[in-house]
Amino acid sequence: MALVVDVPVRAQLAEGVLSVDDGTEVRSIAHLVGSRWVGDTSCAANTNPSAREHLKVSGSVQLFPVRAVVPGSPEWLRLSPKIVELFEGRERDQRLLSDRTSDSPRAVDWIYATTVGERLTYYFEASRRVTSASADVDHDTDPPGTLRIAVAGFLLDAPDRLVPVGTKSELRWEQDGLPAGPSRPDLTPLGVVVYGDKSHWVMKGHSGTSSWFSLYEVGADGTRTTLTVRPRRC
Repeated sequence: MALVVDVPVRAQLAEGVLSVDDGTEVRSIAHLVGSRWVGDTSCAANTNPSAREHLKVSGSVQLFPVRAVVPGSPEWLRLSPKIVELFEGRERDQRLLSDRTSDSPRAVDWIYATTVGERLTYYFEASRRVTSASADVDHDTDPPGTLRIAVAGFLLDAPDRLVPVGTKSELRWEQDGLPAGPSRPDLTPLGVVVYGDKSHWVMKGHSGTSSWFSLYEVGADGTRTTLTVRPRRC
């Protein structure tokens, strides 16, 4: 993965601007300068992590919408076996399988899709939860919890097959009895921006009360992170 470092852009000619509209204000989060995305370091008056942002672009940048695939639909059912296969592969590669985890069911949590030209691309998140409860553990000093194994990635819908172009896995521990918070994806796709032959998925991430925006360049040769922007309050 490559991370683009923020640099001053005022003295440079921006070929396009990427902004988010949260219903109360429109703020820039990145500029396209010299065919690369540069984060906007200006502060924002409002940084509500739960706001529903909509993307806006200007200049030579095109914006394509992302749609959620309906759970249980024919499209969802066609994709699910491939996603589970990728999940199992990541578990083997990361040595996450054990006698206890192997019996826990996997679930496809979210699938999003976009079409750019004739190319259909999907983003998915899948997980499974493994309880850590044990009879010989002192729950006062070691409270029971759940281990969440999460796998996310992208798929290209090529003729007669689905082609994976990047996956990642994470382990998370969640203490039982605490509020689980709202049900939402780990990364929420807001849209896809395109300039030339490059496509970037714009994602919003969450952690507690903080949020950020990340751009992922997705193509036939793989996926890489090109920019992460963390809004700061004025």
